Amino acid sequence: MSTHPVVGAAVLAGVALLAAPAGAQSTRYPPAPVDKDAEQAARSALWTAAITPERHPYEDLVHRAEEALKQHLPDQTLAAIKLLDEAVRLLPREPAAYRLRGDAQLERHDWARCTADYTAAQAYTPRDDQTVRQGVEPRRKLGICQARAGKLSAAETTLAEAAASGNATGEVWLRLGEVRVAMGKLDEAIAALHAAIEHTEHSMQAITRFTLAAAYDRARRPADAAFETGEGSSLDAALTVLLNPTLPPVAPGDLEYVLGVVYSTTARPEYALSYFRRFVKIAPDSPWRRRAEDHIRELRTSDLPETITAGASTTPLALDAARLAIRRLMPQMRGCLGNLPTVVVEVEVSKAGPRTPLGDPMRPHFELPPDGVSVKRSIGEISDAELVAVDRCLQPFATHLQLPAIKERDTYYRAMFYVVGP
Repeated sequence: MSTHPVVGAAVLAGVALLAAPAGAQSTRYPPAPVDKDAEQAARSALWTAAITPERHPYEDLVHRAEEALKQHLPDQTLAAIKLLDEAVRLLPREPAAYRLRGDAQLERHDWARCTADYTAAQAYTPRDDQTVRQGVEPRRKLGICQARAGKLSAAETTLAEAAASGNATGEVWLRLGEVRVAMGKLDEAIAALHAAIEHTEHSMQAITRFTLAAAYDRARRPADAAFETGEGSSLDAALTVLLNPTLPPVAPGDLEYVLGVVYSTTARPEYALSYFRRFVKIAPDSPWRRRAEDHIRELRTSDLPETITAGASTTPLALDAARLAIRRLMPQMRGCLGNLPTVVVEVEVSKAGPRTPLGDPMRPHFELPPDGVSVKRSIGEISDAELVAVDRCLQPFATHLQLPAIKERDTYYRAMFYVVGP
């Protein structure tokens, strides 16, 4: 058994003090009352240190790692992992270092390692420590790591046990639901996601609704999917929880599928078509590929654009007439993105009315924007050179759109719409 020199000296000193005769103590003052519990704790700590001299350095390493992880900085997280590696070497059957190292690996999204560490922490936790062994939070973290490490059956078991504990959070139910969607267990997934809605806090409601919408869509229940998308969009109109997720999806392409469902029911079919195409590209072997291809067929043959937006204008834009004019040339414009099926560009057309002649005292002093067309990337990967080529292709079609004429002098409008590949 190895002996730490500082700990060994402290143990010998403590044992000598505890063993000293009462007569060696000062008799000038009456003895203080003896705290039996404190005395017993001191004896226990001393003998523990004597038996396990690695205990003190182990606890010091764990404490230093905790402080490093509180910084939430990549270099500090790596430093904490190195400290915990050393702690595990000192006491390989103690759970604390494994549990904390699992937190560090979870922060780094190293799913295999956080799965291994959380599993070891569970295995080495004493059986009589029911608070930890049956706690919801350790199982939530383990389930997240297992799912993203590809261990779906193990993740389902872990999260189902946490959900059955009686005090599970809404996130536990959400994670269980997304795992079951990935496993193809749609009925069980929908039930878990409804439980998540009942138990979750406000901040998790939007992502839960969007996940449930995708589950309903995969189950070919479009009305229910549209309802849940509406509920989610009312909580997060900018789709922040989807466009900036805190965790990656369980299965490749899941996020793209959810975005496709959401955009297909929120008047943004060009985006929906792009995301469903991305899903098929990312997950060609997914059991949901056929459902995504159904969406693609429906969307690519629909009349686009569905929505025209009036930009900064000084005169109203007749949206219905503008939509018809744009649809007449849309097949040609979509052809400009034939080699970029997952890209959507935004086209803005500026159109001005007649100008009051120079010298007329009624001529306003502001300048009208010139007639013209601007093209910019909206979503999807496109290089600068490709965008220039798309712009060059679109310009003649967009310039010759028969948009409603402007009769009022010194006024203008801007019409914006999206173009996606055929």
